[in-house]
Amino acid sequence: MSPSSLLGAMGVDTPTATPGFENLVGDAEVFFSEHFNKKPLLRRGVLEGSVRNLVSLRQLDDVVAMEAVSPSYLRIAKDGRGVPSRAYTRTVTDHGAALAEAVVPEQVYELFRSGGTITWNALNHFLPSARHLVQVFTRMFDSPSEVVAFLTPAGKDGYAPHHDPVDVYVIQIEGTKNWRIWEPMAERGADKATYRSEDLGAPVIETILRPGDVLYLPYGTPHAAAAKAEVSLHLSVTVEPRHWRDVVAETVRHLLQEAEFDGLPHLGSVAASDGAGAHGSAAAFGGMLRLLADRLEEVDPIAETTRLAAAGRVRGGAGRSREFERLASVDVLAPEALLRRSAVPLEIGPSDGMKSGLLVNGHRLAVPDAVANTLRDLENGNAVAAARFFPGVPEARSLHAAQRLARLGVLEIADHMRS
Repeated sequence: MSPSSLLGAMGVDTPTATPGFENLVGDAEVFFSEHFNKKPLLRRGVLEGSVRNLVSLRQLDDVVAMEAVSPSYLRIAKDGRGVPSRAYTRTVTDHGAALAEAVVPEQVYELFRSGGTITWNALNHFLPSARHLVQVFTRMFDSPSEVVAFLTPAGKDGYAPHHDPVDVYVIQIEGTKNWRIWEPMAERGADKATYRSEDLGAPVIETILRPGDVLYLPYGTPHAAAAKAEVSLHLSVTVEPRHWRDVVAETVRHLLQEAEFDGLPHLGSVAASDGAGAHGSAAAFGGMLRLLADRLEEVDPIAETTRLAAAGRVRGGAGRSREFERLASVDVLAPEALLRRSAVPLEIGPSDGMKSGLLVNGHRLAVPDAVANTLRDLENGNAVAAARFFPGVPEARSLHAAQRLARLGVLEIADHMRS
């Protein structure tokens, strides 16, 4: 298969085929009030007729055939136990030197024919249609999300009853699958756990999923699935919960990047027998805690939740950055092109009387105060022509300043869709 036909078969750049969040769960307000983090939700046939736009068996054949896809993305389970990867991989060599491990398609197919369930982890890392699907969830939850594909032979169980430490949105693609679902555990931990059916008692839901059906499982919900009379393919979109402890910890970590916390304490003196060293270390630690409390007191809740939301959305495996295309468009930026602030976090420091400091993507730079003021003016969503971005200077210099910041991601062309 040629590269172009392979990309076409894999559904490159088909975001219009991606269902919206409410296509999957129904009315969002009802979902969040009655089901989210509470109990499972089953919706019948909501994607019937379009579900194969998300992934197909042909696409998975193509993925297996791509030696460039790491074997770490693929797992095989048989009779409820994992199959060692050496049973379906080989070492790729170049003039006798080992380069990497690669999947051996025929060995994968043989394990499937003999009853093995094939799992593709993080399908969104290399399948564009799955990447578009993940973007729906990262935008809704501002949280890490992945797409996992499960292919099970006819009449075979998948994995033993277990719960996942993530919310799961199941989309049935091909065939049918029998699901048994138990109540979410009272104590829902952060780790995956496996159970025996007899220990769980009777399931609260026992149903058969057909193509186009969608099932939501809150994190910590025990479940088990088995294929029926035909090959079954389903996607599980996983969303990692962000507890309050997680987002508060992210804010604290962000504050601790300040230079005041760079010191190196000698905590060993806390155990000093004379007590003098212990008193000094404890006093210094108390000072750091008070400094942190002061910094927390200064945090703007609206600005910080906006930053946290943006950080949750910018995760590997979601969306399509189009960075090469973006950078090429910056190089030919026209003076009349309208520019706006991007979603990239930017910190504007105080002026020294002529220039102001910027911090963006780990880069520190100084810009004329007039440029810093324009950036502040753009914070409310306004746009400015590249020729007027740096007021009071010739058009060519203003254009150069705008291009420099656009290359760093601070600015984007206003008529470009964010994607």
